[in-house]
Amino acid sequence: MDIEHLNKSQIVLLTLLISFVTSIATGIVTVSLMDQAPPVVAQTVNRVIERTIQTVASSTPARSQPAATVVTQEKTVVVKDSDLISQAVAKIEPSIVHIYNTAQDDAVFLSVGFVFDSTGTIVTDSGPLDGRSEAVVSLADGSRVRVFVVRQDADNGIAFLQAATSTDTKAIAWTPVHIASDRAVLGGSLVAISGKTSTRIAPGVITALIPAGAGYIIDTNISSDAILPGSPVINTDGAVVGVSTTASRTSSTQGFIPGAVLLPPSLKPVQ
Repeated sequence: MDIEHLNKSQIVLLTLLISFVTSIATGIVTVSLMDQAPPVVAQTVNRVIERTIQTVASSTPARSQPAATVVTQEKTVVVKDSDLISQAVAKIEPSIVHIYNTAQDDAVFLSVGFVFDSTGTIVTDSGPLDGRSEAVVSLADGSRVRVFVVRQDADNGIAFLQAATSTDTKAIAWTPVHIASDRAVLGGSLVAISGKTSTRIAPGVITALIPAGAGYIIDTNISSDAILPGSPVINTDGAVVGVSTTASRTSSTQGFIPGAVLLPPSLKPVQ
């Protein structure tokens, strides 16, 4: 068929066909490039661009009105790092506890910990416990409860504590953290959770992955002064990426044991 002999309707249809094929090709190329891009790049793109689809439908009967009109609008939404950090901290804060040697008013602070599961298992640095079999934790709501050491991971310097199911006045509703199952990535944004009496934060990035034993230590540029024993470090989704323990601080004062060591073998990332 000679294109010069096409009428107006045929030219319009041909143009629509070319546009349709071009759109499909563009979509395929875009998806392929996104699949090949590093996770950090893909995550950034997803956070910066938000696609909003608004459907405007006529409320009058279909017989008297044309088909509903679909209007697609694209808008760019810039998500600030400060907003992501505040949301991440708010997500994990109910799971943060502070561990003391006794329940007395003059109790000595030992470490920071976090709720690992819904039964009241708490994870912290085993170093400050110094062989203790029990301690006291201060919960996010200010109440205190006794905990007992049930297991220790000597290689990673992690202690697992089991708390009582209730305080003197009420049952405890535990809020467990989410553990990041992905391998840490250089340049990834992190926030260390600290504070001896209340929650304090210190943002930073992953600067190195230091080989250690069968795994690695997550090194950061977070000031060592802002890191306490047992301090978890989270990503901007609020998931625990690492834990500060005696073992990690032996390799680097700004280092953390990967949180993935807490996961069952089937969920651990490939080293």
